[in-house]
Amino acid sequence: MLFKFLTGKEIGHLQTGLILSQFGGFLIVFTALLFMSSPNDVTTGAEPPVMIFVIAGLIKMVAPILVGKGIKIAFWLVVALSVLKLVECVLATIDPNPEFAWIIGTGIIEVGALIYLLNPKARAELNA
Repeated sequence: MLFKFLTGKEIGHLQTGLILSQFGGFLIVFTALLFMSSPNDVTTGAEPPVMIFVIAGLIKMVAPILVGKGIKIAFWLVVALSVLKLVECVLATIDPNPEFAWIIGTGIIEVGALIYLLNPKARAELNA
């Protein structure tokens, strides 16, 4: 239903979850590159592990393509990375640093991706 208004045709739960996961991966890469361009806080000495975010975002962008090619283990990789992103969001709420506020915003997309991917209809589409 989400993409019916955009494309004019209904797509399944699996495709919707994979699209949301790819969009979440794009946001991770985009915000990590923004962290690279911003000056680091010298007083705390803490640098965000930007390259880890870039690599995780790229994996989140490539894994749904592998699911579409028929590699079923990549489906569980997408689910695991979405759950890891949600754990990261919870941990980001503990840190008072305002630079990590973007993590909470990108977690909303992961909630949507997990809702669609863990739906029994999506797993039925995967097995078909």
